[in-house]
This record gives sequence, structure tokens and C-alpha cells, in this order.
Amino acid sequence: MSKTKLITVTTFLFLIFSSSYGQDRTIDSLKKVLQNSRIHDTTKLMGIATVMDQIPANDKRVQILNEMMGKLASKNLKSTNSQDLHVKYTKYQAAYYSNLAGQCTLKRDVVGAVSNMDKSMSLFKSVGAYDEMNYLMVNKGIFYSHINDKERAVQCLFTALRYFEKNPEKNPDGISYINNTLATLYGDQKMYDKAIAYSKKTIDYFNSKKKLAGEDEYRLSEALVNCGTFYLSSKRYEEALSYFNKALSYFRKVKNEAFTGICLGKIAQVKMAEGKYEEAEFFLKEALKNNDDELSKANTYINLGDLYYRKKELNKSESFLLEGFHISKKIKNLQLQENASDLLLKVLKENNNFKKALEIYEFQAKLNDSSNMEASKNALAQQQLKYNFEKKQLDTEKKTAVKNNWLIAVSGILLLVVLGGYFYYRNNKQKQKITILEKDRIKQKLLLSQMNPHFIFNSIDNIQSLIINGKETIAISYLNSFSKLTRQILENSNENYISLQEEIDMVENYLSIQQLLYNNRFNYSINMVNVSDTESYFIPPMLTQPFIENAIKHGIRNKDEKGMIDIVFSFNQEKLIFEITDNGLGFNDEKKQSGHKSMAMKITKERLLNYTQNKDFEVSSENKIDAEGNIKGAKIVFEIPYIHEN
Repeated sequence: MSKTKLITVTTFLFLIFSSSYGQDRTIDSLKKVLQNSRIHDTTKLMGIATVMDQIPANDKRVQILNEMMGKLASKNLKSTNSQDLHVKYTKYQAAYYSNLAGQCTLKRDVVGAVSNMDKSMSLFKSVGAYDEMNYLMVNKGIFYSHINDKERAVQCLFTALRYFEKNPEKNPDGISYINNTLATLYGDQKMYDKAIAYSKKTIDYFNSKKKLAGEDEYRLSEALVNCGTFYLSSKRYEEALSYFNKALSYFRKVKNEAFTGICLGKIAQVKMAEGKYEEAEFFLKEALKNNDDELSKANTYINLGDLYYRKKELNKSESFLLEGFHISKKIKNLQLQENASDLLLKVLKENNNFKKALEIYEFQAKLNDSSNMEASKNALAQQQLKYNFEKKQLDTEKKTAVKNNWLIAVSGILLLVVLGGYFYYRNNKQKQKITILEKDRIKQKLLLSQMNPHFIFNSIDNIQSLIINGKETIAISYLNSFSKLTRQILENSNENYISLQEEIDMVENYLSIQQLLYNNRFNYSINMVNVSDTESYFIPPMLTQPFIENAIKHGIRNKDEKGMIDIVFSFNQEKLIFEITDNGLGFNDEKKQSGHKSMAMKITKERLLNYTQNKDFEVSSENKIDAEGNIKGAKIVFEIPYIHEN
């Protein structure tokens, strides 16, 4: 940098930073400096970027500054510049879109986040800034992992890793960054051995450096904490403690109280797992000293709640869990909210605080419903992004074919047209198939997300009714069974297919709960016919429950004798058949004319129609008639779509 340019930049930054960092004064000072025509636009852009680096990502000023950067870079890109200036302005424009992607991430705008990442990467690529492009590819992979699209996340990370490994001596930081991210990704999937292996690659990289500079020590300590966590999750406590203590030593050295608290909390978790409760309590109380970080405090309070729950000091446990729960809601940390509410529910039930337990149940139901809606939005975004990605891939294949295939020189334009037509036709066919599959998948998720709240809130009303009527013993039993069933439903509803055995287990649990609710007014049986291995057949989740619910409600209505529900899963001529029979009043004309229909049954029938793709598909229903022509019950039969895994 020339002396004149250095003076200009220094003066520019002095004018900005000499002003107070109050929200309005910083922006106003910067706007005045930007109006100075004697300062070159590249220097102005450098100043904006420098100021942005000094401000937290969630500060409102970041958005204002980013808009300034985007407008200034865009204005210069529209005018004629030298190649050197064109590259600089393009990079700032790419940085603008990258920052926009970050803002969209904070707002949970999936489409906006990935769309802006793609724009930024495209600009970096256009000026040969492949390092920046691939660092952004890593961020894209991290984002995909956050919306639970593990396949695309791994694809993005390994794409960047292959690039950095072409020149490992030049890009060691990029490789270690990806290894650390892959470790976290595998840890989220509970593949702890792989997670540990990638964490150790990161740790070995930093340990191999002669001198740690900049953020090296921090990143090394972060990798140590992650590695210790994976060892803790896989119940290898000695190794976990070793890594946590190394990280703790660094964070204490730099006086980072927040991360010191997190390390102490991790050590306490190991001690709890080993049954050393007094030591665990000591470390957790140490974590709270001089610690104002809300994330760390919430985590510590939840750990204290867990500790006192294990020690059966329920009042203390409840107090700490509520405190951690409130902070986690305040900082909007969903993982901590789930951890706190799960444990809090156990404590409240054992403490006979049913009213508060119901509040937590309702919160969990809303939290899950919100997550399902988020998943549906994410799936819709993924459909659009897949189209954009494959379109770019097609363009790349054409350019590669033009450059590298010597036959083009011989065959000329004709071969080029044939190849272009072939690739265009093939990719269009693929995109059409992908679009249809993604639309069906999204529709299934949306249908299932409509049914879950319907079932959950009905059950909560039943529990509330039992408590109001003084049937607390029944309420406790119902609550325990319902807790298990709710977990089954919430876990299975995120899957496209579950095993037949998992569906049967869920049905059996549901029927036992209903028996309790209806004072054992009915019996039930579940039988298999020609089904040898229920673990090898996979079906869409929650297909049978609405029909069972309907059989119970209408099958035993107005009956004096005990009801009977018979369920049969049978396999015949490559078809998996579900059949449910009751000994109730059957289907009569009056009910058919009334138009009464269970919303859950309606949704399930629509799901079945989408899975089978058969317009003639139907659910067969009929009355059971005895020899004298009297109705003795009702029967429903339909074919279940399945996947058989040999």
C-alpha cells in the first residue's frame, strides 16, 4: 500500500472511530465521511467493512452498513473500471450478499439465506476468488445441517474440503475449519467415533503449528470441548475429562468466564454420570461465579436441576430448572428449552405439580408444532434450491464439455447441439422427477403436522379433565403413558417411513391409554397373519391410529356390554393389509347422511392416496351382519403402502 493511500485509509478510519459508537452517531458520522469526494470508493468500502467487524451480528447498524456497502459496490460495478477495480468491487458486492445471508439466517428465512449465499459464491467465482467461495460453501454446509438436511450439508463440506486439499500447505486453516464442522455434524447424528476422528484432526493441526497466533488458541480449545463432548456422549469419561480440562486451562488463562462456565458444566456432567454428585455440585457452583453470560448460566442452571433430580431433592431441582428454562426462552435457544422442559416435566410429575406439568406439556406441543412448520418451510425451500443447483450444474457441464472434449473440434456444431440437447433433456427429466418427489414429501409432512396437534391437544384436555374430577391417580398413570406415546409420535412424525414393529408398539401404547380413559370398557387384540418379520417392513407413520380412535369412539358408544377391538395386519399376494373390527353399532344411514367425519381420518385417507398414487384407491368399510340380519359391529380394511428391506 502506498504512503498516500495508507494516510487516506488511516484518516478515514480515524474520522469514523473518533465518534461515539452510539447507534445513530456511528451511522451519521459514516454517512458524512462517505460524502467526501476526495476519498476513493474502495477506501470507503474498506472503512464500512472495518466498522461492521466491530459490531455484533445482531446489531441493527449491521443491516444499515451492509446496505451502504451494497449500494456503493453496485454503483461502481455498473461503470467502466480497470480489471483490478472490477475485482475489488465484485468482492465487496459478494460480501454484501454474504452478509444478507447471515441476516436471513437470524430471521430463519431459509430461501433468502441460501439464495444470497449462492449469489455471493457466484460473484466470488466470477473473479477467481475461490478461497472466499469455498469458505462460504462451508457456511452453506453448516446452514444445511441446521435445517436438518444432512445430505446437502455433507455434500457442501466435502466439496470445499476437496478444493482446500488440492493445496493443503496454502489452505490448512480451511481444512481444519471443515474438519471441526464435520465433527459437529457427525456428533449431531450420534456418530461419535467419526465425530471424535474429525475433532482430533483439527486438534492435531493446531498442535503441529510452531506458534499459535490470532484465534488459533480459541479454535483449538473449542475443538477440545467438542471432542470431550463426543467422548462424554459415548460414555468414555476419562478421555472426556482430559479434553475438558485442557480447554478449561486455556479459557481460564484468557479470563473468558462464559466458556470457563461451559467447561466446568461439562466436567460436572461427567461427574454426575460417574455418580460423584458432590464433585459435580462443586464444579457447577464454580461455573456460576463471575459469569454474566446468559447461555452459560442457562446451561449451568439446567445441569444443577439435573443434579438435584438425581439426588431426589425435587424442590431444588424444580427451582433451578425453571430458572434455566426462563433464560433459555429469553435467549431463544431451542435445544436448551427442550432439555429443560423434558427434565422439568419429570420433576413436576414426581412433585405432584400437575398444573405446572400441563403448562410444560402445552409448551412442548407448541414447540413441536412450530418445529414441524419450520421443517415444512425448509423442505419447500430445498425444492427450489435443488432446481437452482442443478441448473448451474448443467451450465458447468456444458462449459467443461466445450473446453475439454477434442471431439468437438472434429464434429463441430452438430455434436455440440446433440450433447447440449442430451444434457438439457436428461437434466429436465431429473428435475421433473425431483420436483414431484419433493412436492409429495412436503405434502406428507404438512398433512402429518396437521394431525399431531389435533391428537396432542385432545389428550391434554383428557388429562386436565381427570385432574379437575379428582382422579389424580388415573391422571398420573395416563400422564406417564401419554408421555411415552407423545415421544413416539413426535419422533416418528419426522420420518417418512418407520418399521411395522414401531407402528404396532405405538398402537399398543395408544390402546392401553384409551382403556384407562374408558375405564376398561373394551378389550383389544393385535394379530399378525403371514407377516414373519415386522422389523423388515417399513410403512408411513401414524396411518392406523385415526381408524383405531374412530372404532373406540363409535364402536362402544351406547353399548352396555364390553366392547372389543380386533386389529389384524396380514400379508397376501404381495399386499400388506390392515383390518380393524369392532362389536359396536356399526355404520348406519343416519350417520352417513350427517357428514360426520374425523379430521384425522380424512387426512390419513389423503396421505394414503398420495403414497399409493392410485386414483382408484379406497378404504373399504362395512357392517358385520349376523344370521338374522342384525348389525353386530363394523369393519374397515385398506392396503398399506410399504417398503420391504431384505
